[in-house]
Amino acid sequence: MRVWWGVPMMAAMLLAGGGMTATAQEKTHGCACLHNGTAATINFRYKWGEGQWHSVTLQPRFEDAICWRYDNAQKSSPNLTFQLDVDMTKGSAWTTYAISRVQTAGAQCSVVGKGGHYDISYRPNSNNGFIQVTHRP
Repeated sequence: MRVWWGVPMMAAMLLAGGGMTATAQEKTHGCACLHNGTAATINFRYKWGEGQWHSVTLQPRFEDAICWRYDNAQKSSPNLTFQLDVDMTKGSAWTTYAISRVQTAGAQCSVVGKGGHYDISYRPNSNNGFIQVTHRP
């Protein structure tokens, strides 16, 4: 789900929570949340295990959750392969990053715990020509 950061996001989080904390809810998904902190639209793709690639275009200052809905008692998911087009010029340079997921009670960024958030930002000293993914502290 792509979401703009701000007041609408806070309202959605309060409504979605329904008064229950994430720890009190059943963990139904494995998710990672990507935050586009650039001033540009970015492209990334991902796949679960040997499945099909899913291509995503993410607007500036938006976020997107990559989630797998659990279908087993072990609450596990296939390997996640994540690639970001790091070249902000007319070319492309797909780079693979290790993106960890966390267990969540839903499939949106608002329920993803601290360990599952990643920032997409401009690579230092690249004159905004390249971007990177970093784990949010």
